[in-house]
Amino acid sequence: MHDQKDSGEQAPVRRPRSAARTAAPGSGMAALIKIGLAAVALLLLAYYFGNRKPSPAADTAAATPQTEATAPASAAASSDSLVIQGEKSTTMANIDDAHMSVQEGGSVLRIEGSVGRNFATQMKALLDANPSVRRIDITSGGGYANPGLEAARLINRNNLTVRVRSHCASMCVALWAAAGNRQLEADAVIGLHQWNPQCDARPDEAERKECHYQVQFATEHNSSYNAWLRAAGFNQRLLNLQSQTASEDIAVLLAPQLWENGVDFTAVDSEGNRMSRDAVTQQLASKAARG
Repeated sequence: MHDQKDSGEQAPVRRPRSAARTAAPGSGMAALIKIGLAAVALLLLAYYFGNRKPSPAADTAAATPQTEATAPASAAASSDSLVIQGEKSTTMANIDDAHMSVQEGGSVLRIEGSVGRNFATQMKALLDANPSVRRIDITSGGGYANPGLEAARLINRNNLTVRVRSHCASMCVALWAAAGNRQLEADAVIGLHQWNPQCDARPDEAERKECHYQVQFATEHNSSYNAWLRAAGFNQRLLNLQSQTASEDIAVLLAPQLWENGVDFTAVDSEGNRMSRDAVTQQLASKAARG
């Protein structure tokens, strides 16, 4: 499991590392994934590793610190997933809540931003006030674990569709995985890494104990982060990638890699029209060719 991370001073630019292989497409697809990941990685970084204001290490319930910003110097040299390196910070993050709005005549809940402490409460209030909502469109780099898992259970209970636009990383992936129907825009990315709640860094003993309790619940409960991923078809290879990617790093995956590793989802264009795997490949190739 994992969540979004502490921010601090800008970290130096680093070259992304190549992670364990997650797919074995031909050389054409390998080049496509390499270029495509490089193209979207900067966008993911700009949003996910964006400007976070550090705050005192207090009230950080089950959150993983946000990574200090880094940028890839080049793509991985094969079809392996791209792992973007970050730097650990010594300060805890004050993660703001996402912006949520009901759109399309009350049928869609649009979410942009982090999974903050009030995320699940805000989502439930909007769903209760708008019972016609059947889909959530989300762009998020993740956030706190407890409200994220609570929101995932809410999505699952209501059998909602979750559509990823641009990117969905860290705790956001649990929201997508828990959905009754998963959609991914063709050039959007999914980001995985370890969960690091930094329990022992808490200044108060009671906070440390509560944090460890929440960690145990979140990792052993049947609606834990990994349980949602398994239910969505993430195979052991991707689960290993998640568990082996350091909490300060992020492994980014495109639609072809997710399909190769058993993830169950529908690819759509920006208008929500269903796309075939060939159409997704062509769109990614076209985007890569444009630079």
